[in-house]
Amino acid sequence: MFCDEGGSPITEHLPEGHEGLRMYGLVKDPTPDKGRAIKHRSDEYEQELIEQGRIERPS
Repeated sequence: MFCDEGGSPITEHLPEGHEGLRMYGLVKDPTPDKGRAIKHRSDEYEQELIEQGRIERPS
């Protein structure tokens, strides 16, 4: 995860219901112009990890 200057994980781009978003709340990206490699396909990437058994989707 990317973190802000204070060390809080940036949760703005996480999919709804994501554990990190529930734990830390909404933390805005202080440098949105930098971009993130998989930002545009985070839901798809999460689904791939679930299918591979690498993560579990929170209930």
